[in-house]
Amino acid sequence: MTREQFVDILPALAEDYRPSPDALRKISSLTLLIVVGPTGVGKTTLIERSGFSFVPTDTTRDSRPGEKQGIDMHFTKDYDQVISDIKGRRFVQIAVGASGDLYATREGSYPDSGVAIMPIMADTVPVFRKLGFKNTITAFIAPPSHEEWMDRIRKSGLSERDLQDRLPEARRSFQFALTDEQTDFILNDKIEAALKQLRNLALGETNRIRGQRARIAAEAILNRLNSR
Repeated sequence: MTREQFVDILPALAEDYRPSPDALRKISSLTLLIVVGPTGVGKTTLIERSGFSFVPTDTTRDSRPGEKQGIDMHFTKDYDQVISDIKGRRFVQIAVGASGDLYATREGSYPDSGVAIMPIMADTVPVFRKLGFKNTITAFIAPPSHEEWMDRIRKSGLSERDLQDRLPEARRSFQFALTDEQTDFILNDKIEAALKQLRNLALGETNRIRGQRARIAAEAILNRLNSR
């Protein structure tokens, strides 16, 4: 199967997709900590150091610089196998990215109990909330300022072209968080402070002061993005 054929049939499969009863039973005992935020805000570092069970995503997109197979994501170009897995209901959920690529999580990628953590595009957060987890907690990671965010992106080696390609998704991410009543804001100014805030959030504890500071920073960044 060619990529063009795969991209053509994937949307219909994703729209009608339902996970297996076994997958639904498994996630019903889990708390899912959803981490949202645009490129460069530090999601990966926070997730890696959180101490919670990371759920890697299967995807048909190309890997990005620094991403490792089987650690950051499971990258695949075996479109026939992906279609077979979708029809066999081997995924908990599937979604279609802006470029037509698959983003999905397998039942076996989730822990048997406790808290699972994963980065999720803002567009798909409502899907995960409806899947049937015991609890879902949404954390938006905000840098302290637009200048600090851009500085982190430059240091990561992301090209200007790649940055421009990702700005529409960044805007949607900020817009979602600022209008969603269930999203809590994590201020990533200092890694240890952000980690503490994230871990406490998973326990049901919020830091109102840091959360408000993060929200104000997010509002200012979105205004900056919208003025471009």
